[in-house]
Amino acid sequence: MYRKLLATAALVGATAVVAGVASAGHTSALQRIAISFPKGTTDSFVLAPLASGPIKRDSGSMSACCWGQRYFKQDGEAIEIDNPLATFVGKQGTFTWRAQVSFIDSGSGYYVSTGTWKIVGHGTGAYKHLTGHGRLAGITGPGDQDFALHAEGLLSLGG
Repeated sequence: MYRKLLATAALVGATAVVAGVASAGHTSALQRIAISFPKGTTDSFVLAPLASGPIKRDSGSMSACCWGQRYFKQDGEAIEIDNPLATFVGKQGTFTWRAQVSFIDSGSGYYVSTGTWKIVGHGTGAYKHLTGHGRLAGITGPGDQDFALHAEGLLSLGG
């Protein structure tokens, strides 16, 4: 369960790929990015631009806190919804996002997760004026031991 929550936070953080933003001037153009978590960890991330723009490749650590959990059934299937607040600390600065992630039991101890993320608060360094949002997807294995997370979205350095 703890690993699943960290994975959720990572997804939130993953999409926070915003860490690669360049520090040159502000712009309001949206740039497509992806955030991944190497080797299935939730404590590190890689932000990669998927289109040209001011946000550059970055990597660093991610930590999550302050989330709520809700449980309900839809059409007889159990769903868990978490909303972690994740902080990404990259080489170019820091940024924070809030995610909302749904976990659905897919059987044999596996969970499929989908969700959204949004940049919140003020970043530092190259991410000082970062804004953006996106989606995330993941799979968590039995005992929360194995997982894969991927986040994509649109970021801007609008001031």
